[in-house]
Amino acid sequence: MKSAALFYLAAALALTWPLALSITHAIPWDMGDPVLNTWILAWSAEHVRRFFGGELTAFSGYWDANIFHPSPLALAYSEHLFAQAFQIWPVYALTRNPVLCYNLVFRSTFVLSGLGAFLLVRDITGSRAAALVAGLMFAFSPYRIPQFSHVQVLSSQWMPFALYALRRHVETGSRSSLWGAGLALLAQNLSCGYYLLFFLPVAAAYVLFQIAQRDRWSDRRLLVRLTIVALVVLAITWPFVRPYLELRELGFPPRPLEEVRRFSADIQGYLVAPGSLWLWGGRWKAFYRPEGELFQGVLPPLLAVYAIALLIATTRPAHLFDQAASWGRRAAALALALFTFTNVVAVFVIVFTGGFIERVGGMTLRLTRPGGAILRSAAGLFILAWLAPGVRRWIARAGRSETTFFAVLLAAALVLSLGPSITNAGKVTVRTAPYLWLYDLVPGFDGLRVPARFAMLVVLALSVLAGVALAHVHRRWRMGASMVALCGGLFVVEAGAAPIGLNVPFPVVGLAPPPASLYPADGVPEVYRRVTALPESSVLVEFPIGALAWDVRYMFYSTFHWRRLVNGFSGGVPQRYARDVAAMSLFADDPETAWAHLRVAGASHAIVHLNAYRSNEGQRVLEWLHEGSAKEIGRYGADVLLALPEAHP
Repeated sequence: MKSAALFYLAAALALTWPLALSITHAIPWDMGDPVLNTWILAWSAEHVRRFFGGELTAFSGYWDANIFHPSPLALAYSEHLFAQAFQIWPVYALTRNPVLCYNLVFRSTFVLSGLGAFLLVRDITGSRAAALVAGLMFAFSPYRIPQFSHVQVLSSQWMPFALYALRRHVETGSRSSLWGAGLALLAQNLSCGYYLLFFLPVAAAYVLFQIAQRDRWSDRRLLVRLTIVALVVLAITWPFVRPYLELRELGFPPRPLEEVRRFSADIQGYLVAPGSLWLWGGRWKAFYRPEGELFQGVLPPLLAVYAIALLIATTRPAHLFDQAASWGRRAAALALALFTFTNVVAVFVIVFTGGFIERVGGMTLRLTRPGGAILRSAAGLFILAWLAPGVRRWIARAGRSETTFFAVLLAAALVLSLGPSITNAGKVTVRTAPYLWLYDLVPGFDGLRVPARFAMLVVLALSVLAGVALAHVHRRWRMGASMVALCGGLFVVEAGAAPIGLNVPFPVVGLAPPPASLYPADGVPEVYRRVTALPESSVLVEFPIGALAWDVRYMFYSTFHWRRLVNGFSGGVPQRYARDVAAMSLFADDPETAWAHLRVAGASHAIVHLNAYRSNEGQRVLEWLHEGSAKEIGRYGADVLLALPEAHP
């Protein structure tokens, strides 16, 4: 296992180059969400540090983060990243360098994802070589590249660890495996809210599959142990779910269905390759939409098809019928097989084209609803199994295969990633898709914006199926070991995108862009060093306000002083902050209303960043604040620190 971990670490260093040269001060990818996540990690790690430092009440204000003052539960407007913060809090405690901590978490997602998939596939197949390549495919899937700015989406590493540990426990009864599974599930729950909802049902289904595979339904002790661990995991997860429900009660609305559709996968999105890929970048750019670059590579899908073909070939019976079966029974079975196959084809036709309505010989031929075709396919297969003993044997044998489980997971995750309506190149082909049922019926799904993130489960399923195929190649093919190694090399070529971007500027409209680096040559901006001397009860407002690229910088620099901010940026925004921004942006036209919003926000101090403005707008902001009796504390380069009325030092 150590050699596998070193292998994935080396791959992570190479495929995320040149981050290794700038790990203490550069942000991989852009300066938007990664900077937000850096702040979140620092906020959570700071509370963990204080708790282990002996402050037992350290978490009392955890959810009321220091942004969007005075709105409560500000942390719950985005992911809390508690599991990631717990990973790096010792480093944070030693260095107080949020960027270093973020980069360690960022890189660990690749190393741990590879190692987890390696353990799972090795346990399923018994082939170390196949598992090593499967881990590579899970850890460095091309899908991860456009998600580089979303460390919570990259943090899927605990999925294969959980499945591996659950499998080991059902097979061996090992208590360490059981509690390892619980820890992995808990870590996954606390790493990403999407995966809390997406992956828990998969883990539960995998446990049931393992129990059924080994006929252990009568093992009461096994069932009790699994139930206890599941309850413990849910009990510890609950405090991290409750604030999001409280935020809903305070008026934060569900995600509008139209917004959810906009961030759903398009069928052709699985052909959209990130432009930075060495081999495929710029070649496959089918239909694009936000978070719609879902290309999985060419090799993993091909190997998955090979694994499924192997399953069919190795489980199909030699004879479908008993020798005594009548010709009528055989003819009926053949007709049912044709009927079932036709309806399966009809499902694909509807999903990809939207179906059709045609007049044929005075009759209307209608093919527009995939649900009916699916039900007819299922009914035909059920009756066919009743008529043909060989079909029953095939279903029973195939149903116990790991390949079947991950093939079903692949299909389900792919369909759910398409969202509440299925589209192909932007054209709606199925108006009511299964994800809509989750949105309407399952609590929490109406708060998720991006169904396309189900694609990470597609990556997991493809990687395991590819591992199964490679294990067969390794054992059965001539020069199998060389072929597996070649597949690994080919995948690296088609998934490689180094050198990756560092400190990529976030677009700014109407303002000057922030400095290119979070850490200027002379260190943290001097104005923030002065802020550390302000009373802990101080509340800052920074201008310009409401500009994402600048607001997220203010949040980052608050990790050095931890004073509360009126400003903020997150996955959601309090309605109050939107109103404050609108009012303060019109300070020149309605200065009294702007001051009223400033007072209600509770700001005691202001910072005006004159270098953020392209004209004399910054000077006009200063004049407005001076007219309201604000007093300058000092000027630090282009930054002006002021005390607002009734808060003079």
